[in-house]
Amino acid sequence: MAFVVIALSASMAVVVVGAFIFQILPRLFPKLKTLLPSQATISYLQIVPISFIFPTLMWLFFSIYVHAHVPGDAFSSLLGWWHTFFTCYMMTNAVFYYYMTVFVCPGYPQHQDAYTRDRCFVKSYQICVKCRRVRNAGTHHCSWCHTCVEMMCHHCPFTNNCIGRRNYIYYYTFLAYAFFGLLYASYLAYFPFSNCLSGYAMKKFKETLLSMPHLSVLNRYSPRSQSAKSMWDTFNSMEVGEGCEEIQDYAVLFAPTVAITVFLGALFFFQSFLLLADMSIVDFYDSLSKASSFQELLRIWYVSIFKRKKYRFMQLIQNKKSQWWRFFVPCPTDVENDLPPKDL
Repeated sequence: MAFVVIALSASMAVVVVGAFIFQILPRLFPKLKTLLPSQATISYLQIVPISFIFPTLMWLFFSIYVHAHVPGDAFSSLLGWWHTFFTCYMMTNAVFYYYMTVFVCPGYPQHQDAYTRDRCFVKSYQICVKCRRVRNAGTHHCSWCHTCVEMMCHHCPFTNNCIGRRNYIYYYTFLAYAFFGLLYASYLAYFPFSNCLSGYAMKKFKETLLSMPHLSVLNRYSPRSQSAKSMWDTFNSMEVGEGCEEIQDYAVLFAPTVAITVFLGALFFFQSFLLLADMSIVDFYDSLSKASSFQELLRIWYVSIFKRKKYRFMQLIQNKKSQWWRFFVPCPTDVENDLPPKDL
């Protein structure tokens, strides 16, 4: 059992450390890029440990946590089937949208030659001097992928892919399902953790009482000490962490579950803020650099949220899901319904 906990923790550590080594360090020290493996190799190194995390979480649910919450046979009650259905539903959507984020092209603008050949009547346009692709509004050059991306938000280290016009809807939906799914996982992990923690505290408290010589008076049997004896017997018969023996080492998983929930929740609400403000992460950094004071920064955000048309939301979210029910099932987006990129 301890092996599963160690393996799960190691996989999470590999993902975080890999993102730091492969994505953050090369930005701080550009010469390190020449020492790193190819982009495809890095992608596999990031995806493999995450692919291990998904089935491990399902195994923990079916073998440990569902039995800790449902008395008796978990699969012979309506409550057990509800937990099972909800867990499988959230996990299916999270896995689908994660891998779609990884493998779907974020959207690259045309090269200069192809653009002018298809639009011989166009006289004015901008070209990226680094990759020779046509630049539209929201197009940015990714220094890691060495190409421009349409409506680029950022380069995600956990997917090793840019987040742009064609895969942003997958990324945002994955964050939503992962965050709310982990909230549910934190709920499942809290009560076994709380029982074990209170049981451990009670055990230490009893050991402390037994180690005090002057409390031995409680063991004297006399008519005047029957109430004390009764209290002592009741205290000594208290269960230490009911259900803790079945959970054992898995109770400690509550702490990393909460940590990951907070992290993904911060990403989800930050992306929601960017959609409301009609900004990408690149635009967000620009607003930080342009503001001369905190009041000026708040004014920029206020204008962006309440005065600006939500063009990014329309392009990245609304136009990708033609019917509302598509947000609740794992299905591809309506790429053919994309609007043409807005000109500069």
